Amino acid sequence: MGKILIEGDDTLIGGLREAAQPAYVCTIASSDTGAIEGISIAGSSAEMRKYTPPADMEALFYGSARCIPGVAATPDGIPSPVIIAMAALNAMRIPIFVADAGSEVAPQTPYIRLGGSPARSVVTGHAVEDAELIFERGWHLGANLAKLTDYLILGESVPAGTTTALAVMLALGLDAEGKVSSTMIGGAHELKQAAVDLGFKAAGITKGSMENAPLRAVAAVGDPMQAAVAGIASAASEQIPVMLAGGTQMAAVAAVMDRLGKADMNNICIGTTRWVMQDPDADIVTLAQQAGCPRVYAADLNFGSARFEGMHVYEAGLVKEGVGAGGAAIAALTYGGLENDELLRRIEDVYEATVLPMLKGS
Repeated sequence: MGKILIEGDDTLIGGLREAAQPAYVCTIASSDTGAIEGISIAGSSAEMRKYTPPADMEALFYGSARCIPGVAATPDGIPSPVIIAMAALNAMRIPIFVADAGSEVAPQTPYIRLGGSPARSVVTGHAVEDAELIFERGWHLGANLAKLTDYLILGESVPAGTTTALAVMLALGLDAEGKVSSTMIGGAHELKQAAVDLGFKAAGITKGSMENAPLRAVAAVGDPMQAAVAGIASAASEQIPVMLAGGTQMAAVAAVMDRLGKADMNNICIGTTRWVMQDPDADIVTLAQQAGCPRVYAADLNFGSARFEGMHVYEAGLVKEGVGAGGAAIAALTYGGLENDELLRRIEDVYEATVLPMLKGS
């Protein structure tokens, strides 16, 4: 089995090591926050970012996106971490589900509709319509999925999701300033904080003022994914372990769950990548502890020796996580029985099949 980095106790990762059957669910959503200049590079432009969530899901199902060529990429052509999720999930025979919590462009895949509208920008202070309804629908989905599997891996694809994560965590009273990760080097903390400050002013809230109203915090300055995944995970945690597969966005989800008090937090962990866990410009472990989720696991991925230079940039601090890449990789390294070097080869194969043709055609 492959190498996993562990912060906190390893009780939940033991479930995968014991070959419990997992299922993977990725929740997608859109937010106008992604249109703020410089706040996200999860897509080649603000216009193209609305295609990132559906493109990620299409790549999982079909091997490449259908709404855009190849796979989603940064403005510099760096591929979405979907290539990691694709390689990891293809190595295992586990079911894949897509939940749409409010994506601007629907994926051309089978999916479960949980929400209606994409989120408005965080700066409006009125970001998410029907956050409580989305949570309720997520709850019923999670309760039923828990009957089908031994372990849930919950991923996400939401451009600008770390900014809305910062906003929600601050609204709930977490010391999150300067601690959220980013697709970019350095974290763009000042830009994110400025957007959050505008959102707080518009909503008439302050740090910690929504501690007892987490879904109202999501409605004011969050995104639909947070309500959906909080619902799925809360209900499922009453029956089975749940891995929140993602970066600091999932610390915000955990905080919502913890403050709602409807989840068994002993059955919740965060699964991410080494690039997020060791990000010098963020602190997922501290955020998770404040969010009531003191278990963070990371797939020990290293692209420094990868055959393709387009993968090396991950080691420089770009992209890092998304589409449940870390959680899927953890499952492949445990339940799937892969060694780290074997998983790297599989990721290289996906890059060669999906990204190289896209680059040659540009």
